[in-house]
Amino acid sequence: MPDRFRRTGLPLVGLLLLVAATAGAQTYLDLEGKVQEFTLDNGVKFIVLEDHDVPVFSFRTFVNVGSADEVRGITGLSHILEHMAFKGTAEIGTTDHKAELKAMAAEDAAFAALKAERIKGTDADPARLAELEAAFTAAKDAARAFVVTNEFGQIIENNGGQGLNASTSTDVTMYLYNFPSNRLELWAYLEGSRMSRPVLREFYTEKDGPVTEERRMRTDNNPIGRLIEQFQNLMFMANGYHHSTIGYMSDIENVSRADCQAYFEKNYVGSNIVVALVGDVKLADVRKYAQKYFSAIPAGHPEAVETFEPEQLGEKRFVMKDESQPIYAAGYQIQNIRHPDWPVYEVVAGVLGQGRTSRLYTKLVKQDNIAVQAMAFPGFPGQKLETGLLVVGIPVKDRTAADMEAAINGEIDRLVAEGITEQELAAVKQRTRAEFIRGLQGNGGMAEQLAYYQTYFGDWRRLFDAVERIEAVTLEDVKRVAGGVFRESNRTVAVIETEKDS
Repeated sequence: MPDRFRRTGLPLVGLLLLVAATAGAQTYLDLEGKVQEFTLDNGVKFIVLEDHDVPVFSFRTFVNVGSADEVRGITGLSHILEHMAFKGTAEIGTTDHKAELKAMAAEDAAFAALKAERIKGTDADPARLAELEAAFTAAKDAARAFVVTNEFGQIIENNGGQGLNASTSTDVTMYLYNFPSNRLELWAYLEGSRMSRPVLREFYTEKDGPVTEERRMRTDNNPIGRLIEQFQNLMFMANGYHHSTIGYMSDIENVSRADCQAYFEKNYVGSNIVVALVGDVKLADVRKYAQKYFSAIPAGHPEAVETFEPEQLGEKRFVMKDESQPIYAAGYQIQNIRHPDWPVYEVVAGVLGQGRTSRLYTKLVKQDNIAVQAMAFPGFPGQKLETGLLVVGIPVKDRTAADMEAAINGEIDRLVAEGITEQELAAVKQRTRAEFIRGLQGNGGMAEQLAYYQTYFGDWRRLFDAVERIEAVTLEDVKRVAGGVFRESNRTVAVIETEKDS
């Protein structure tokens, strides 16, 4: 890479970003006419909002792939690939890439041999297994000898970057950080390179280390994590929400670098990538550097998911006995975020279980003192496919999940029978407007919203009528939708029943 991109000494941009978050008195509606866009020949979509108040910019790269796009055998791969995007390229993160490639090939061969012996199960030869384990460990060590640890992140930090991060969900993978505006070309070089030609170095070290530990910490060793994974498996039979984003342990253990490379080549293509930049940038410069550094991303058109979740024919129920805190969770099947009734789902959940003035919190926590928390929200575990409206209750000491179920169902039944009041509807609409505007604060928030709406709706302009869609919800809409959603046959229940240690 060019030496000028390795210079250090620029100050961090935290203070400037704080200024940018509060600058300007314009409303969000004024911003729509200032947003600009272009699309490269390979399909990568760029959305740009210039704001020259302070010399910084933020970006969000949304890749339209998440765990819902995985199939059996490679669950968790979207998340692993996100980790790989920080490992660098042929130019960044290595002392000798040609030699490294040979070492990585030897590492892959050692893993394949070990995996072949592992899958024999009880028929595996223990001595041969130990020999292959040792050979694989040696091959990993040999490949890691060429690695310059965290060079990608260090370049960003040394050039004044801040907030380097990423996340994987059921629906999308997002990459982000903030940069001084005089590092726009460096940003394009770094981001374009890892989106077009990342090197999957330390693949086995990463998946067998941090990824596996994350699986253990958040799921295997966490009672609520175990419950939610089983709950998700039960609630969704057909679509990609059946499995969790972290993936099954057996898949994490057995997936190969070749699997990851194939998944990358299928999904990290132009039509799947949206990049939003907000801050002190000029459209002409963004376009120039985008052409230079992002054009290497292949075009590609991944096939759309064609499996739809079938109608649920009866209540599903999962009871997990554990020594932990009891909990009650119920999921109701609903349509995805593009459905006309989505704003109604948001209102229903808002009145029922969002905030300290919601019905569930008021009744269960404040008045009856039987719960420490009670909430509801649409979009579990995602929003792109047919999904769920989740209701959760956590009881106080000496209360049970059954107590939560009875109290929550009482409030749901009342909502279905009586609807909501004008005051409740107005309060939800007011809170939605306030939360929406807070979400646009700062360069990063605005970039995220623009990329989100482009990815989920196919048009960033839908951002600017989001409040209008909520405002259009009526009392009749709420009653109609609540009656259709809150049916016993449409419900999946998961509970933890506390089992005392004897």
